[in-house]
Amino acid sequence: RQGRVPRLLDPLDVLRIRNALPKNREARRRLVAFARSAQMQPLPTGTVQQMPTLSVLIPHYSETISFETKELFTDGGNSELLHYLVKYYRDEFRNFAERVGASSAPGDSAAAATGVGTVTSSGSGGGLAASPGTSTTGGRSGPRSNASSRFGRAELEAPLREWTSLRMQTLWRTVAGVCGAYARALASLAKHQEPGLTQQEREALVRQRFQVVLAVQQYAKFADPARSSYSAHQVAAVEGLLAAFGDWISIAYIDEEVDADGTRRYFSCMVDRDCPLLNQGPGAPLGMRRPKFRVELPGFPILGHGKSDNQNCAIIFTRGEVLQMIDANQDAYYEASLFLPVALQEMVGSSAPQHGGRRAGILGFREHIFSDIGLLGRLAADSEFTFGTIIQRTMDWPLEARLHYGHPDVMDKLQMLQQGGVSKGTRGLNLSEDVFAGLDLALRGGWTKYREYFHVGKGRDMGFMSALSFYAKVSMGNGEQAITRQWTRLGLQLPLHRLFGVFYTHVGFYLNQVLMTSALQAFAFMCAFFALGQSLDMTFADGAVGLSSSYFGLLYFVFVVASMLPLLLETCIEEGLRAALGSVANSLLSLSPVFSAFQSKMMGFYFEATVHYGGAQYIPTGRGLATAREPFSKLFQTFAASHMQDGMELAALLLFGSAVSYEWPFYLCIVFSIFSWTFAPFLFNPRQFDSPRWAMQDLNSWAAWMCAPRGADPGASWVAWADRQQQVRRHVSALWLLWPSTRLLAACCSTALVLVIAPVGPFEPSFAWAQALLAVTPPLAHIVLCLLAAPIAGCSQGKDATVPSHVLFGLVGACVTFFEFSLIEWRTTTSMCIIFQKFIALRYLLDVADGVAARRPNCCAFAPLHDACRLWAHSWRFLRDFLLGFLLAGVCVALSCVPCLARLHAVFLFQTRPQRKARSESRPSSTTRSTTAELHDQVDNHVRRLFGKFAPQIVNAPHLAA
Repeated sequence: RQGRVPRLLDPLDVLRIRNALPKNREARRRLVAFARSAQMQPLPTGTVQQMPTLSVLIPHYSETISFETKELFTDGGNSELLHYLVKYYRDEFRNFAERVGASSAPGDSAAAATGVGTVTSSGSGGGLAASPGTSTTGGRSGPRSNASSRFGRAELEAPLREWTSLRMQTLWRTVAGVCGAYARALASLAKHQEPGLTQQEREALVRQRFQVVLAVQQYAKFADPARSSYSAHQVAAVEGLLAAFGDWISIAYIDEEVDADGTRRYFSCMVDRDCPLLNQGPGAPLGMRRPKFRVELPGFPILGHGKSDNQNCAIIFTRGEVLQMIDANQDAYYEASLFLPVALQEMVGSSAPQHGGRRAGILGFREHIFSDIGLLGRLAADSEFTFGTIIQRTMDWPLEARLHYGHPDVMDKLQMLQQGGVSKGTRGLNLSEDVFAGLDLALRGGWTKYREYFHVGKGRDMGFMSALSFYAKVSMGNGEQAITRQWTRLGLQLPLHRLFGVFYTHVGFYLNQVLMTSALQAFAFMCAFFALGQSLDMTFADGAVGLSSSYFGLLYFVFVVASMLPLLLETCIEEGLRAALGSVANSLLSLSPVFSAFQSKMMGFYFEATVHYGGAQYIPTGRGLATAREPFSKLFQTFAASHMQDGMELAALLLFGSAVSYEWPFYLCIVFSIFSWTFAPFLFNPRQFDSPRWAMQDLNSWAAWMCAPRGADPGASWVAWADRQQQVRRHVSALWLLWPSTRLLAACCSTALVLVIAPVGPFEPSFAWAQALLAVTPPLAHIVLCLLAAPIAGCSQGKDATVPSHVLFGLVGACVTFFEFSLIEWRTTTSMCIIFQKFIALRYLLDVADGVAARRPNCCAFAPLHDACRLWAHSWRFLRDFLLGFLLAGVCVALSCVPCLARLHAVFLFQTRPQRKARSESRPSSTTRSTTAELHDQVDNHVRRLFGKFAPQIVNAPHLAA
C-alpha cells in the first residue's frame, strides 16, 4: 500500500464510479468497500511473515452443510427455494449456466484445463460433494475432470447444488469462503512480499500462518446408523469438505464410548484428510475416519446449551496464537482478506497499542449482511447492519462499552484460556455465551477494540418465526445476564461514563423495551379511566387528557424515528443521502414499523419474564429462506401469550375510553400497536391468504386444538399449552403475590372509581345493599362453582388431578357470570364503569389464580384449592383465547377470499413474482406418489429445463440430448 487509491475506485467520485463499476450489485459493493478500506487512515503495516498464526474456529451442530437434490426439486418442478434464488441472483445464475454449458461441450478440453467451476461470493471456484452413490467434484482450486466424459444428469446436479449452497447460509459457504479467501489472499501477498521464496516455500508459509478447525459436534452421530441423528448426506458433505479444502481444515468432534461395565467415557477427537476411513463392517459407523488425536474428557462435556462446550472442547486442536470465531452462516471475501495481516498487527504486532501493559484481548470487525433476500431478510439485514457499524463504532468510542458478540472477532488465545475459554457454558445463565468472554476480559483488566477496514460476510434470519426466535433468545439471554455476578462486579468497578454506556447498550436496551410496552398499556388504561370518570369533578382529569393527546403521539413518533435514525445515518455515510432516503422509504413501504413494534414487544416480554421467573431456554433458529406457510394454530401458540392477548386488552381499553375524544395521533399510535401485536404474524406469514380452503382448514384445526382434551403435548391440546405457559411460575417464591403489581394498582384504581360513582351504603340486610355490593366486587360466582366442583376430581398425591372439561366449565362460567351480572342494578351513568372494574379485577385475579395453580401442593388439604384455581383460570382463559382466535381466524378467512390478494402478498414478502405451479405443494395430495425411477426422470427433466433456459448448449449436447 503506497497511500494512493486508483481514481476508478475513489468512492467520492460518484459519477465516475457509477459508470466504471460493474452492474452487479454485489460486485459493485465489494469494490467500493475495498476502496474505502484502503483509504482509511492510519493503517498499520504488516506482512504475511510478520503476522501471528491464526486459527479460525467454526462450530457446527446440525446446520445445513450443503443442499440435497430433493431440496431443490419437487414433483411439480423447481422448489420455491430454487425459484427465488434464481430470481434474486439471475445474472449470476446466467453466468453459472453459461460456464457449465461451456465446460459440458464434448471435446472442450480447454475449459477443463482451466478449472472451470462455480464462482462463489468469495470469487473462487469450488466443488461440492455429490450425494452418496455419485462421484465428488474436485477441490476449490483444482481443475475439474474432462467435461465430455463426466457431464450427465448427476453431474449437472452437483454444480447446481454447489451454486445453491454458496448462496444460502450453509457450512459449505462458510468453509469455502474462509479457506478460499484467506488462503488465496495470503498467497497473493506472500508472492509480492517475499519474492525470494519459491512457490513451495510460500505455500508452506501460508499453511504455517493459517488453520481452520471445524467443531462438528455430532460428526460421530452423523455416521452412526444406530443414532437418531444419523445422516448419510451430512457424512458425505463432511467428506466433500475434506476433499475440497483438506489442505486447510481439520474436524474436531465429541465422541462417546461405553465400556463393558456400562461406564460412559467421552473424548474430544480430531480428524483431517490424511486420516484413514474406518472399516465398513457390520455395525461400523458409516464414513467416519480414524481420529488422529483423541483426548479423554473428565466427564459429560455438554454442561450448557452445546455451542460453548463445542467451542471449548475444540480449542485444544487450534495451534494459532490468535483465534477467530466464525459462525456456520458466514462468508469471507478475497479483497477484504488482503487486509488480514494488517488487521492482526492491531493485536500482536510490535506497534500494537497496549493499555496497562496488556495488548487487546478481543479485536472486533464489521460484517456485511448478505442474507437480504425477501422482505424479512432485508429487515433483519438492516437491523444487523446498523448494529454492526454505527452502533458498535459508538460502543467502541466514546462509550468504551463494546464487549464480545461472537463473530468475526479475533481473540488472544492465551488471555481466553486464562479465563476459562472463549465462552461460558452454564445452562440457562449463560444462554448468550459469547458476551461473557468480553465480561470476564473487562473484569480481568483487559480491553477490546473495533476496526472497520476488515470485514466478513454474515447471514441473518430470513423468516418471521426464525427472526423472532433469535430476538427472543437474546432477550432471555440478557435477562439472565442481569442477575449474574459478572454484571454486578462490572457495575461496581466501572467509571460512571463507561457504566452508563455499558448499561444502555446491553441490559438497559431490553429494559427500555419493557418500559415502552408498560407505558403504552398505562396510557391505554389512563385513556379509559379518565373517560369513564368524566362525570366526576376531577380537576386533574382535563390536564391528563390533554397530556395524553399532545405528547403520547409525539413521543411514539419520536421512538419510531429514533429506531430508524441509525440506518438513515449509516447509509447516508456509506452510500449517500439519496440511497439513505430510498432505504428509509423502502422500509416504510415494507411495513418495517409493524415488524419493529412486534419485535420490541417480544424483546420486552421475554426479558421481563426471564428476570421475573427465570427459565431461559435455547431456541434454535432456522437460517433458510422461509417459503412454507405456518398454520394458524402454530402462530397462535407462539405469539398469543406474548402479543395477541395484550393487544386484545389494549383494544378493550380503547373501547372503554371511546367516550372522550383524544387527538388523532393518540388513536393512530394505539391502533397501530394493536394491529402490530395481533396481526403481524399473519401479515408476514408466506402464502397466508392463498386459498379460502386453507384458511378454513386452519380454523377447523385451531378449533379442534382448542377443544381437545388434556394431553402432554402442547401442540395437540390447548390445556397442555396453557399449563406450559404457567410452568415458569414454579421457579419463584409464592411471596410474589404480595408484591404490588401494575394490575393490582389498576384494580384498586378502578374499584375506587366505582365506589365514588356508585357508593355502597352502610350494611343492611336487604337485596338493594347486596346489589350495590355486587357492583364493586369481582365476579365471584364462578369461583364458588369451581370450589364446589374441584373435590369431584379427587386428591392424588404427586399426580395431576383430573378436572372437568375446560370447554364445559368455560361455557358454564360465562352463564353463571351473566346471571351474576343480571342481579346488579344497571344504570346508564354507571354501567360502563362497573364493566370496566370487573374487567380490570378479572385480569388481576387471573394472575393470582395462575400463581396458585402453578404450584402443586404436597398436602391433600390444599389440593382442592389448587384444582379450583386451575379450573377457574382455564375457564376464563379459554373463553378469552377462543374469542381472540376466532376473530383473527375470521379476518384471515375473509382476506383470503379477496381476489389477487394472495399474489400481491407474495410480491410484498419476496419482492418478486411467486412461482405459479408451487401452490399445490403445501398440502399433500391424495394421488399416488411417483416411483423412484419416475421421480429421477422428473428431476432430470427439471434440471435440463432449468439449464436449458440460460444455456441451451447443455440440452443440445449429444451426450445429453438422449
